[in-house]
Parts: sequence; C-alpha cells; structure tokens
Amino acid sequence: MINRLKFCIVINANANRSKKLLNQIIDFLKKDHEVEIFESKSIDSAKEIFKSLSTKVFDRLVIAGGDGSFNFAINEILQHSSLVEKKIGYIPTGTANILQIEAQIRMNTQAIAKVLIGENTKKISLSKINDKFFFLMVGIGFDGKIVASIDTGIKKYLGKVIFVLKGFQHLLFLNSEKIEVLFDNEKIEADWVLSTNSKYYAGSNRITKITNIFQNGLVTYIFKDLTRIKLLYYVFLIIFYGDLSKAKSIVVTQSEQIKINKLNSNLVTQVDGEIFNSKQNIKIIQGSQVINLLIP
Repeated sequence: MINRLKFCIVINANANRSKKLLNQIIDFLKKDHEVEIFESKSIDSAKEIFKSLSTKVFDRLVIAGGDGSFNFAINEILQHSSLVEKKIGYIPTGTANILQIEAQIRMNTQAIAKVLIGENTKKISLSKINDKFFFLMVGIGFDGKIVASIDTGIKKYLGKVIFVLKGFQHLLFLNSEKIEVLFDNEKIEADWVLSTNSKYYAGSNRITKITNIFQNGLVTYIFKDLTRIKLLYYVFLIIFYGDLSKAKSIVVTQSEQIKINKLNSNLVTQVDGEIFNSKQNIKIIQGSQVINLLIP
C-alpha cells in the first residue's frame, strides 16, 4: 500500500521555463498523493506563501524554479522553525539549474517524481553573505556584472543563451575595477572574487575538485589582474580540466571568512545567479546551517 503524502509545491511563476515538465510531475503526484499548489509572482507574495506554510501540516515542501528561486526559498524557510526540518524537494524549471546537476536529478517526469516521494535525503551545507544564506556561490566583479546586465524578461525566453551573449560582451569590453579582499591576515587588491560551495558553474561546467554543495568546504578564487587572455585561459581550464586552481594567477583559499570592500566603485555581486544589493562591504562566511534535500 502506498503511503499517501501531502505535498506543498511553491512555484516561481517568473522562472518557469519547463511548464510541461512541471505539470506532468504535478499530475503524476496527484494520482496517489495530495498536492497543494502555491504560485508566487512577486517577492512579497512569495514571503506570504512561506509564512502561511509555517502554520500548515504537510509532509513535503517542493520548490519549482531555478537556483535563484531555491536560494530565496532557503532564506524564507530558515526564518520559520516549523519548516527547517522539512524534507525539501526540487523541480528544476529555471535557466542553469546547477542544483539539479549537483544532486544528479535526471530531467524527466518519473525520475523527479520518484525523488519527491522517496525518503532519500542529503544535507546541503549553507554559507552566508552578510545576513543572507547561499548554497551555490557568490561572484563579485566579472560575473556579477554579467548577471546585473541581464534583463529578466529576456532571460526567461533565451535561457542560457543570454548568459553566453552577455559573457562574450563583457569579455570583449572588459572593464575591471579593483576591490579589496581580506582573509587570514592577508590583504589583496583583485578584479574578481568567486566564492563557491558548488563544484559546477554556469550549468554543468565543473570548476573545482575541492568541494560540492553537500560538503562544508567553501572555496574562494581571487582573480588579481584580470585580462581577456587570462579569462580565455580560465575557460580552457574549466572545459578541459574542470579545475580553476591550476591557474597560477588565481589565489585560492579555503578561509572560513572573506571580507570584500569597495575601492573606486560599488561592488557588483551575484548570489546563486541573482543580483545582490550590497554596494559597499561584503562578508562571506562558511556556515554550519544545513537543509534536507530529497535526492535520487
């Protein structure tokens, strides 16, 4: 006999690039389980949804959206003690879906539904940027500028293509601005900082052999003198080696705390693929908080 579960599925209406897949999964679950749908169309409506969920009785909380949607959900979940220990499911309907790649969730209806009704979970280790949690990465400088330059409406329709186009544009018109990076009693002036819990970047491109989202092992890459040639070399390392640490021009640290200060211009930062609003000072901390993700 099937154990009947109650699912609460939170859908980011603005990050739904796989509507057919999502509807198929919902229909599949409804055959043997109870499913309640909550669709958010704004930050305020999403906050109200998670607040209302904190008083409900249910078995599984499922997030349908991209990596940014999952990041938002994590930060809301951690504000409500009744949600923290829930088994969290994920339906990847965003652009890059790095979480789906990290968790090795196959992109088909039955595979995802099987994960959602299963009992297999793994703890995702979270880090913090200022007062906000993240589970993938923080980029300050080059990729922060790429994310900041992308129109969300165009992103919804072009998907990963817009990241490629904007990445090429920022490479072609490279304009590096120095930032101050402090860690382990060292001070470095750099052009770009990438601090990651994830071994993947911009999709299925592996960048590190040091960590993944299920380890408590934040690794930070500090790019001191960024040039077009160096950026192309870093792309080469990612494609052929999956390891940025091979570049001698990159400072690599596993410091549990990194501070970044602006120098001549404001900090431009992306967190899990979404723009972050801090302009002056940033503190990145390897945390001890975890959430329970349903995995294959």
